[in-house]
Amino acid sequence: MAHKEHMTMEGLEKIISIKASMNRGLSQILIEAIPNIMPVDRPKIETTEIPDPNWIAGFSTGESCFDVNITKQKNKTFNLGYQTKNQNII
Repeated sequence: MAHKEHMTMEGLEKIISIKASMNRGLSQILIEAIPNIMPVDRPKIETTEIPDPNWIAGFSTGESCFDVNITKQKNKTFNLGYQTKNQNII
């Protein structure tokens, strides 16, 4: 958008292709208006660790917060003897 690409039909189609690959995809109105849109490929991210401590800030930016509770459990269901619970408050 900084280069005003969205002002051309090709640029607009590029933006709509990105939208098509996200969450619920395109609305019926967009599909009918621009029927040849192909969703862009989304990379598969396989990570089991937080890459940077600041990364977690993305979950609580804006007007929300992120909370994790850790409680000690005597129940054998929890291998380490602790249970974690998270609650997103918006």
